[in-house]
Amino acid sequence: MGSRFGFPASLALALLGAVALPGIASACSMPPGWTPQRAFAEAALVFHGLVTATELSSTKVGGPPTDVGDGRILVNVRYEIAEVFKGKPQANGAISTTTLIMGGCGVPVLAGQHFLFYVNGIDEATRKDMPDLAGQTQGMISIYDTQMLPPNPMLLDEALAEVRALAKKH
Repeated sequence: MGSRFGFPASLALALLGAVALPGIASACSMPPGWTPQRAFAEAALVFHGLVTATELSSTKVGGPPTDVGDGRILVNVRYEIAEVFKGKPQANGAISTTTLIMGGCGVPVLAGQHFLFYVNGIDEATRKDMPDLAGQTQGMISIYDTQMLPPNPMLLDEALAEVRALAKKH
C-alpha cells in the first residue's frame, strides 16, 4: 500500500482492474471498518470547493478497447477553494476522478456545485508507473467520502460540522 498520504498503488490497480474487467468493480466497495476519522486521517487533502470546470484527461489507461473506449477514463476537476480542512490544495490545481460512476469507482462531479472533497494523494509507485497522471493532478477524489454540499448556508454548516471538528483534532 502507498504512504499514508499516497494514492495507493493497490487502489490504482483495482481501478485499472475495474476498467479492464468490469466484473471486479466490487473492488471499489467501501472497506470494512471505514469511519469518518479514518477517512480524514488517510486523505492527503480535505477541502470545501466550488467546481469551476471538469475536463476529460488526455491520460490513457491501458486495457481492452471494448471495455474502455479509447482509454481516456480520467476526469480532471478544477475548483475554487472555499475552506481547507487538511493539506494544501493548489489554488489553480486539479484533482481527478473517473468516468466509471456507474461501476462505483468514480464520483460524479458537476461544475457549479460545492463539494466536500477528500483527495487521495499520488504515491511514488503511481508517479513512476503513471507519470502522465501524476503531472496532471494532485490526487484522486475519494469515492467513499467526497460529497456534494447543499446550497443553503444552514444546511452547509451542518454538513461541514463533522469535518470541521476532525480538522480541529488534527
